[in-house]
Amino acid sequence: MKFPIKKIHSITALLVLAGMYAGCTKGPRLKDYTYPEPQPKSMFPDSGYAGFATVTITGSTFGDYKDVVKVFFNGIQADSILSCEDGKIVARVPKNALSGKVSLQVWTHIVDSIGQFNIVAAPVVLSTNKDIGLPGETVVITGAGFGIDPAKVKVDFNGTTGTITTINDSTLNVTLPQGFTSGNIVVSVNNYPVTGPLFRAVATVPNPIYWLSFEGNLTDNMGGAAATYTYKTPEGKPMSYVNGIAGQAVKLEGTYNLTTTNNQVLALPAQITRQKELTVACWVNWTNDSTNWVQEPVFDAGAARGQRICLMTRMNSGFGTGYLNMIGRSVFENINGFGTPPTYFNAIGKGPLPPKEWHHVAMVISVTNRIERIYMDGVEVGSVTLTAAADHTVYSHSKVYIGSPTNGVTKEPALGGMIDEFQIYNQALTADQVFAIYYKNKP
Repeated sequence: MKFPIKKIHSITALLVLAGMYAGCTKGPRLKDYTYPEPQPKSMFPDSGYAGFATVTITGSTFGDYKDVVKVFFNGIQADSILSCEDGKIVARVPKNALSGKVSLQVWTHIVDSIGQFNIVAAPVVLSTNKDIGLPGETVVITGAGFGIDPAKVKVDFNGTTGTITTINDSTLNVTLPQGFTSGNIVVSVNNYPVTGPLFRAVATVPNPIYWLSFEGNLTDNMGGAAATYTYKTPEGKPMSYVNGIAGQAVKLEGTYNLTTTNNQVLALPAQITRQKELTVACWVNWTNDSTNWVQEPVFDAGAARGQRICLMTRMNSGFGTGYLNMIGRSVFENINGFGTPPTYFNAIGKGPLPPKEWHHVAMVISVTNRIERIYMDGVEVGSVTLTAAADHTVYSHSKVYIGSPTNGVTKEPALGGMIDEFQIYNQALTADQVFAIYYKNKP
């Protein structure tokens, strides 16, 4: 049977309308899901540090979708659910948590109380009795919350662990470990780390090329030629050995030179200080302060008054402002482009060498870096920039003296006092290294 095209279109339209009517009158096919209530059984631990401790809740029917899990510590929601299994939930205690009940919510099911959790006060580090040390020394750390069990506490010095010798809740006595380096102290109590202050390791210092300890002799500890002592009358006197900063020291009486020959000479091997990178360091106890003597050298090395390096306890006022202070000098005359009168490169200290007490002094010269520095008790107290021509190795160091001028000039005095641990290095030591020399024998 054939239908006209108009009739076919009419039938199609009726079928569409019938379908639309049926879709509007029939309800959607939806499923309702019911989630079982969580069944917590236990919680551990029941105490810990806010923002650090983790709590494990065990039980059943938790599901494994952690995004629908909430754990509350006395009403404060944990901001981190670390894991969720059907029988175990792990949550981190929030930073602002309060001691009290622990609640659990999974989907819309709420368990008001699983147990009680106690917030423990976090340990703190307040201070240390020193901020620098050598391996084997004891450091006292004060603070709070350390407990009394050394097995639960660890103290690291920039990552290297020290040994706890005594402990109470507010004090730790710790032995500095071998090989530690400068960095912050970290005290960990029950694995909770607390960063403390910066603690410095005493710098490693190379061996000197010449070293006089004055243990009853003038022997060089490094195996070189021994120093020698001579004196001329009427002023010169024998030297002697006395108690020093480390064992014995040499005592020089000092002279106010009335001739053209030095009346007191403690001489080291010639040329020993002729080093482009040079450090000279020693302990001094200067005793001639009651006189009006000036320019008493701790050491003096060179060939002539205009060609030498020296470290003076003080200068006299005729040399300008500040020259009454301790001073390190590099002197050049008629050599390497310098003319007459001499050119002085003066590192002027902050004051004279304090008398009648032990102090560590050092003079560092770097021809390469064009710098001259002087130190007292491990601290830089003066410096001067050198020119390219200011190279003290261009002249001979035929005279290397402790406590005496290189040239016997009338009325130029020699040092009166004690010297100990006299060292010469063929390196320009750093400030940390100079401090290390001082630290190892400081009173």
